[in-house]
Amino acid sequence: MAVETQLESPGPQTPSTRQFPSNASIVLIGSRGAGKRTLGFIGATHLGRRLITEDHYFQEATGTTRGEFLRKYGNHEFYRRNVEVLKQMLDKHRSGCIIECGMGSLSNQAQRALREYSKTNPVIYVTRASHRIRSLLRLGEEEAARLEAADLSHRSCSNLEYYNLYDPSCDGTGTETPPENGLGNISSRLKNVKEDFSNFLDFLTGQGLLRNSLESPFSIAALPPELRSNTYALSLRLSSIPDLDLAELEAGADAVQLKIDTWTPGLQGIMAKQVANIRRRLGVPIIFHVEEYVFADSPMSILEKEAAYFELLECGLRLGVEYVVVDLKYSSDRVSHLVRCSGPTKVIGHHLHREENSWGWDDDSRMIQYRRAKNLGCDMVRFVRATSKVQDNDTVRDFLAKIDSIPGHLPVIAYNLGDHGRPSLVANRIFTPVTHPIMQTTVSKSQIRQFLPTAAEAIQDLYQSHVLDPLHFYHLGASVFYSLSPAMHTAAYRACGMNNDFQSLQVSSLGDILRLCQDPQFGGAAITQPYKVEILSHIAAKSYHAKAIGAINTLLPLRRLPNSGMLDGSIQSLLRQANQRSKSGPIVAYYGDNTDFIGILTCLRRNISPRNVVQPSRTTGLVIGAGGMARAAIYAMIQLGCRKVFLYNRTVEKAQEVAHHFNSWAAGLTIDGEIVRVLKSLDEAWPVEFRQPTIIVSCVPARSVGDQAPANFEMPMHWLGSLTGGVVVELAYLPLVTPLLKQIRRVREETHRAWVIVDGLEVLPEQAIAQFELMTGRRAPKRRMRLEVQQNYHRYDE
Repeated sequence: MAVETQLESPGPQTPSTRQFPSNASIVLIGSRGAGKRTLGFIGATHLGRRLITEDHYFQEATGTTRGEFLRKYGNHEFYRRNVEVLKQMLDKHRSGCIIECGMGSLSNQAQRALREYSKTNPVIYVTRASHRIRSLLRLGEEEAARLEAADLSHRSCSNLEYYNLYDPSCDGTGTETPPENGLGNISSRLKNVKEDFSNFLDFLTGQGLLRNSLESPFSIAALPPELRSNTYALSLRLSSIPDLDLAELEAGADAVQLKIDTWTPGLQGIMAKQVANIRRRLGVPIIFHVEEYVFADSPMSILEKEAAYFELLECGLRLGVEYVVVDLKYSSDRVSHLVRCSGPTKVIGHHLHREENSWGWDDDSRMIQYRRAKNLGCDMVRFVRATSKVQDNDTVRDFLAKIDSIPGHLPVIAYNLGDHGRPSLVANRIFTPVTHPIMQTTVSKSQIRQFLPTAAEAIQDLYQSHVLDPLHFYHLGASVFYSLSPAMHTAAYRACGMNNDFQSLQVSSLGDILRLCQDPQFGGAAITQPYKVEILSHIAAKSYHAKAIGAINTLLPLRRLPNSGMLDGSIQSLLRQANQRSKSGPIVAYYGDNTDFIGILTCLRRNISPRNVVQPSRTTGLVIGAGGMARAAIYAMIQLGCRKVFLYNRTVEKAQEVAHHFNSWAAGLTIDGEIVRVLKSLDEAWPVEFRQPTIIVSCVPARSVGDQAPANFEMPMHWLGSLTGGVVVELAYLPLVTPLLKQIRRVREETHRAWVIVDGLEVLPEQAIAQFELMTGRRAPKRRMRLEVQQNYHRYDE
C-alpha cells in the first residue's frame, strides 16, 4: 500500500503504548554508529540512572565476550544465548535504568521481546543521517545499504523515535579554535547533543515541568503554553525548512506549528530530522499538524488517505512532539484511539471551516463540537472559521466567554481568518498562529499566512489595546556603569514588540532600591552587589533556587490585581501572579529569584568534556570568591552532581560563612554532611585525599568596585594538577582577558592538558536570557541578546 512506501514502515505494526511510570527503564535500539552508547551515557547522567549496555551484560552473564563466545560455540548457540541474555537483561532492569541494545536487536526473537517490553517501557529507536553512519563505520555503499534496510526493522519493535542530529562541536581533535571574542578555546564535545537528548528525556519522563513549577513558579517552563496568557505558534511548513535559517526565527514564538505539507518517499526520516532541527535551533514545543491538502495529488482512495493521515499522526507521536492536531471530521473511534496512544503528547481537536457559511460562533453546533472533543479525550480544542464580517470578531469573543464560564473547561483556541479577522487573532489567548518577516518570500500553499501577524505585531496590538502595560525595568547596584544589561534587554524588547524600558541605576542603599520599586509600573530589577544577600529580608516569596543559594539577583513585583486571587505565597498564587506579570498595578510584596547559577550551570554543562564528566564520588570543584556570584557557582556545581567543592576567598571568615550555609542546606547529600570546604591560603597544599579540581569558577572582580581593589587573581600552580584538564569559568569580563585567563592559556600551552576556557561574555547573556524570561514571561530572543553582548562590551573594555 502507498502508505507503507512513503513512511518506510516494514514488518509488524509498531507498538503504540506510551504511558509509562516516570522511573520506567528506557531502552535504546538502532543501527551501529547511530550513537546509542553516547546517548545512553548522557541519559544516565542526566536522569541519575544506571547505564546497562548489552555487550557488558552479555560478558557478565556468560563470563566471556561476544566474539569469544561466537568463536567457541558457533553461530547457532551464539544466537540462542544472545536472545536469552537480552530477555534476561530487560526483565531484570524494568526501572531506574538506561539500557543500550547492540545489534542483537536485529534478530526476530529479540524484536519480539522488545515489542513485548515496549508495552510497559519506552523503547526508543535512535536514527542518524545514513551518510554519517557510513562515514563513521567506513562502509562501502552496498554494505551501508544492507545495514540501513535491516535497521528499519527497529521501527516495528519501538514506540518512540529519536533523530541524533549531527553536532558540529564533535568536529576537530581538541585543538585550539578562537571564538569571535578572540579568546582561544578548546571545544568540549557533544554540547548540543547533551542538551537535545536531556530535553527529550525530560519531556518523556515528565520531570521537566514538575521540577520547574516547584523550583521557580515565574519560570516560563513552570506552566505549559496553553495555560499561559497570550502565547504564539509560528506556522512552519515542512517543505520550506531547508530554505530557512531556523535560528533567525526565534523571536516571539512559544511553539512551532510544524505543517506536514508534502507526501514523498522517505517522509518519516525527513520529519524526524526536521523535528530535531527545530528543537535544537528554536528550543520550543512542536505542534504537529498534517495539512488537509497533503494527499491532494495522491491516487489513494478516501479510506487509504484516512489511514495515511493517522499514520502520519502516529509518526508525530513516535517523535515525542509536545502536541498533535487531529481533524475532528474523522470518526470518534479514530480520534479516541489516537488519544489513547498519545502518551505525554497533548492532542488538539481541530475544526476548520474554510468556506464562509450561514453558521456563526453563536451557533449551538460549536458547543456540541466542543463537548465531543472533550468526551473523546482531547486536551484542547481549536476552532478556525473563514469570515468577511467584522462583527464575527465580537461573536467569537462571546463564544470564548461562554467557554470560560464552564467549570474545568478545556483550553480553547478560536479565531477568524480573512481580511477582517485580525482582531480575533490578536484577542485569541492560546497558540495564536503567527508568521515571521523572513518567511514572506516562501509560498503559502494554504493561503493562510497572508492573514497572520508576526508575534511582535500581535504583541504590539496588545499594548495598543491596553491588554498589556509598558513597564520599567532596572539594573541596580553600587557599580553598574559598565552594565551590558540595558543593551541586551532593550534589544530583546524590540525583537519581541514590547514597549518596556530598561536602565542601569547606581544606588547607595537598600532603601533606594525599595523606594524605586514601589512604582506601579515597576516590572522587575536585576540586583547586583552588594545587595544580593541583604535584600533577602525584604522578600515575601523566593524561588527554591534563591533559598538554596541564599542570594537573589532578580526582583519581581507581586501586585494586587483583579484576577490574581489571594496572595498567600503558595505555588498556585505565584503562578497566577506570573501569568499577569505584564500588567501594572499596586505592589504589595516582592518575589526573589536567582539566574546567576543558570548562566554558570549552562556554561558548565556545555563545556565539561566527556573525560571530566561529573561523578559525585570523585569530581572536585573550586570556587574563588565568597559573594553572591560565588554562592551561585557553588549551587551550580551541586546541581551538576559535584559533592566536593572547595572555596577560597581573601577574607576567610566570609568563606566560612558561605560554606556553613551550604553545608547546612545540603547536609543530606553526603555521608559526612560536608560539601563545601574552605581553603585558607593560596600557599595551602591541595588536600591529598581529594582529586585536583576539574571545575574552577572565578567570581572575583578584575577591576575596582567601590573602594575595593581589583583581585588580579591567579591560581596557585599546585591547584592546577588535573591530568585531564578541566573547565575554567571566569565571570569577570572587564577586562575580558583577565590575569587568570592569561595564566590558564599559558598552562594549557605548556602542559598540553585540555583546559577549556569560558570567559565572562559567554556566561553573561545566559543569566540575562533567563532573567528576561522571568521578568516578562516571554521566550527570550537568545541569539539577539548574545549578539548585543559581542557588539557592546568594547565600549567598556580598556
